[in-house]
Amino acid sequence: VVRRYILGSIVDSEKNYVDALTRILEQYERPLAEMEPRVLSERKLRVVFHRLREVRQCHRLFQMALASRVAEWDAVEMIGDVFVASFSKSMVLDAYSEYVNNFSAAVAVLKKACSTKPAFLEFLKQSQESSPDRVTLYSLMTRPIQRFPQFILLLQDMLRNTPRGHPDRLPLQMALTELETLAEKLNERKRDADQRCEMKQLAKAINERYLNKLLSSGSRHLIRSDDVIETVYNDRGEVLKTKERRLLMLTDVLMCVTVSARTGPDSHALLPASQRHLLKWSVPLGHVAVVEYGHPEGAAEHPPESLAVVANAKPHRVHVGPGQLYQDLQNLLHDLNVVGQIAQLVGDLRGHYQNLNQAVAHDWASGLQRLVLRKEEEIRAADCCRLQLQLPGKQDKSGRPTFFTAVFSTFTPACKESWLSSLQMAKLALEEDNHVGWFCVEDDGNQVKKDRHPLLLGHMPVTVAKQQEFKIECAVYNPEPHPGRAGRPDPTGAAQGFLWIGSCTGQMGQIAIVSFHNSNPKVIECFNVESRILCMVHMPAERGPQPSPAPEPGTTAGSALGIPTVCLGTEEGSISVYKSSPGAKKVRLQQFFTPDKATVMSLACTPRNLYAGLVDGAVAVYAKAQDGSWDSEPHKVIKLGVLPVRSLLTAEDTLWAASGGQVSIVSVETHAVGSQLEAHQEEGMVVSHMAIAGVGIWIAFTSGSTLRLFHTETLKHLQDINIATPVHHMLPGNRAGPSAVRTSLLVCHDLLMSAPALGFVEALPIPRLQ
Repeated sequence: VVRRYILGSIVDSEKNYVDALTRILEQYERPLAEMEPRVLSERKLRVVFHRLREVRQCHRLFQMALASRVAEWDAVEMIGDVFVASFSKSMVLDAYSEYVNNFSAAVAVLKKACSTKPAFLEFLKQSQESSPDRVTLYSLMTRPIQRFPQFILLLQDMLRNTPRGHPDRLPLQMALTELETLAEKLNERKRDADQRCEMKQLAKAINERYLNKLLSSGSRHLIRSDDVIETVYNDRGEVLKTKERRLLMLTDVLMCVTVSARTGPDSHALLPASQRHLLKWSVPLGHVAVVEYGHPEGAAEHPPESLAVVANAKPHRVHVGPGQLYQDLQNLLHDLNVVGQIAQLVGDLRGHYQNLNQAVAHDWASGLQRLVLRKEEEIRAADCCRLQLQLPGKQDKSGRPTFFTAVFSTFTPACKESWLSSLQMAKLALEEDNHVGWFCVEDDGNQVKKDRHPLLLGHMPVTVAKQQEFKIECAVYNPEPHPGRAGRPDPTGAAQGFLWIGSCTGQMGQIAIVSFHNSNPKVIECFNVESRILCMVHMPAERGPQPSPAPEPGTTAGSALGIPTVCLGTEEGSISVYKSSPGAKKVRLQQFFTPDKATVMSLACTPRNLYAGLVDGAVAVYAKAQDGSWDSEPHKVIKLGVLPVRSLLTAEDTLWAASGGQVSIVSVETHAVGSQLEAHQEEGMVVSHMAIAGVGIWIAFTSGSTLRLFHTETLKHLQDINIATPVHHMLPGNRAGPSAVRTSLLVCHDLLMSAPALGFVEALPIPRLQ
């Protein structure tokens, strides 16, 4: 019943959408084309209503398929395949792409016509007033941009009400993937078109001819625009005046402008009135330093580049306002300490004197304490919305670089946090490693620079040993939420936590722990392990009683309640459990051996169980004791085959275990094998890595260059990706070879990150199966 109701909503929604498209063409395009005298030329009409007829035709065909499926709903009861068939056609992407890319140009034509042709503005008013819902033309023209997000919400609702095993479940998931991919492509093309339009408008609005030329050319685009309040202080930290400013963050430059609006002849224009920007200063983005707590995060060490223009700025003068608050607090704390000493001396007086007694000294101290609390509140209020920037100015007479400080207040704390995050990412993108690092390899072998890609934060040596033969074998990340300024986790903050990296020689292993708690990651601990480390897994802290005090480094302890841990699997057949928390040195909590000391090839865990994939084709299951430690003897051993269990993966209530070319799906409750998947039909293909993405599982093999995608619910094979051709084009001299074999596999931010043994990383956009 619920699915039938949702189907009715889809039908009604589609009818309303097609009616809206028809309304644009019948009530606006046709009258304007027939109007005499013409208010819009034929060329402008083509721009305004570009590809609308093709968009409507796509949806009329979809309406027909939808009506056919509704008629046979009781017999078929499937809708996902209709969406896939209708919206996987290239004509849909072509029509929508051209419409979306042209949207800004269409609106610009309408905006100009509104301001210069009263007859056109009057036509829009009459058309809007005569319509029953009084919807504007601009609102109608945004419907195609909003259509796919509406479809996605409706299909998500349908999927939530479709039980597992229903024949429509996989088609719905495929339809959602198709629509989300289409929506993302359209959004990306719209962003590109909007950025080009923004840059053109910005170039026209800037009063500096030099910057106007720079903005009109090149690949730079506008990252964000923020209205802020600039505060100017005197040398004593007192506010002299405040000014309204706008900060424009481009890919390689930060600009501060004053905005003056040009009021149009009528307020019914489709977009806000045009604005004129008066440039105050402009500096290279890489030279912008954020000052926190009165100290610069890092000053620019080089003179401004050719793009730096400073207008009406006084480089020799530093406004110390926010920093002065901290100095005032230090002065108050100093005075409070002195008053405390005075109070002790007053207590030693033998005589009685007016206004010189313990009560008066107590009043002094109480007054100072109130001032301290008030100053701390001022600092908190100032810090949550205040941006203090140290910026490069013009060189002085001797040619030395100078700096000036600008202080701004955002309107919300979230805006400040977002601005700082954007600045950090933009500066990171300017670094040389990210400037030349990523390429998109097309089918014809041409390397195309990719504008949006994962950014390299840094690289560093992690093996601390004289032996050169150490080789990284495995790694695991212990995340920690980044605390925001109000003490809450900040999802936009930089990564926090620890990365455990296992390196090996022929005989032994070594662990390096990298901390991400500072802006520069660093190795904080390094120690050797008796055997080669083949796998690791992170176990989050379990809620429970507070842990007992940590034992001395190098000793062992059993309890692991409330402590995040990292488990190491070794070639000698041992499993070692180490503490992983801030400030923790080498603390091994447990060590135990697998049955027959079989080599541990892979590890996985759930809150109550630890799973070890063994070289003899078995999975050893260890249960958690009440004190948080693991039982040293396996609770159960699941025999899967004779080939090593190279990969383990937990997904909801199942464990996926790969032995040879076969993947077994094991219940984490009963530890019984529910079903099995033959990952590859060719003999000798051995599964090396698995990665979950929604309801899809990606599988890589020890040989060959193919990645395979399977549906986790039906185990149906959905897709193959062979990266041999792009890898061949990326290699120097186009050398080929079997080394396209993956050394790791990771799903992150809608990308499948894959690392062949060639010294580079592949980032493949993947279907968002949900």
